[in-house]
Amino acid sequence: MKSYIIIVAVTLFFVSCSRKSETELWKEGQSAVASGKYQVAIEQYQEILDRFHDTPYADSALYRIAVIYNNDIHDYPKAAQYYIKYHSVFPNSKEAPTALFLSAFIYNNELHKLDSAKILYEQFLQQYPSHPLAHSATYEVETLGKDPSEFINKEMTTQESSAQKT
Repeated sequence: MKSYIIIVAVTLFFVSCSRKSETELWKEGQSAVASGKYQVAIEQYQEILDRFHDTPYADSALYRIAVIYNNDIHDYPKAAQYYIKYHSVFPNSKEAPTALFLSAFIYNNELHKLDSAKILYEQFLQQYPSHPLAHSATYEVETLGKDPSEFINKEMTTQESSAQKT
């Protein structure tokens, strides 16, 4: 019985010592992204979120997961989910407005869920009316569900009219 307790204690000691710091996890995540090992990067960033959720690394890790799903893996439902989660978990972060906008953009342009996109764009405009992306969000709401060629033709006609007036 005494040897069993010693074995458990030694095992727990080694397990706790072998856990990586948030800095190590962050660096491994960055390295994995650079190597194209996106799932490994997500796992490293997720461990940061699980173990170090009250640190600046957690903020960046959650945002990086969303970016990886969006830009690298092209899993748009997960990207939108993580951008929304980021906005709700870190609402005062400098990236929170961009995360909310990107979630709406994905719902609109990738998932074609116009009702969800409209709700998120309107939330963005309500919370961040003077943000640099506000003009884009307004345009996206105005053009939801409409044929892009309609706007291209309208814009070309407007430009031609302006050129003829000068």
